Amino acid sequence: MKKLKKLEPYRNQILYTSLAVLIAILLMTIGFWKTILLVLLIGIGYLIGKMQDEKRSISSILASIQAFFER
Repeated sequence: MKKLKKLEPYRNQILYTSLAVLIAILLMTIGFWKTILLVLLIGIGYLIGKMQDEKRSISSILASIQAFFER
């Protein structure tokens, strides 16, 4: 548990490096378009799960996403 506390300041660096490695592995093994499709489908699954968890409509979630990108 102490080791995890020491890594806390580097949490985002570890997370995004791991994500980049995963995407690189996917690109090398299954190709660019299949990776894009996989990421898109994961995003859609996340939105549907978020919608169900928060009991929100898809339009309210899309409005939240649009507001995020307009900042």
